[in-house]
Amino acid sequence: MLLSVMILSGAILGATSLAGLLMLYGLRQSGDIAASHQAIFAADSGIECVLFKKAKDPSRDCGEIEAIKLANGASYKTVPAADGSSVKSVGRAGRSSRALEIAF
Repeated sequence: MLLSVMILSGAILGATSLAGLLMLYGLRQSGDIAASHQAIFAADSGIECVLFKKAKDPSRDCGEIEAIKLANGASYKTVPAADGSSVKSVGRAGRSSRALEIAF
């Protein structure tokens, strides 16, 4: 009887540990979704900055040398192609990174 109680307790403990781990992964993933959205919008800000630089202000810094920090904690860095035909903008927020590219 003692053996059956210990086996049953071990099975319940294992099941609750697994359920807690799955809940932790779910909570972490929902936080990463918000950071992913911030990273996408940061990358879009980099593209918008490059387009503004081409159209209006050639002296504007759009993060080619150092990443530009935004007010929400996200940042972006733009990487122009060697021949100038495209620009890649990488947005970062938390542990998420997202990239957008525009070709001219």
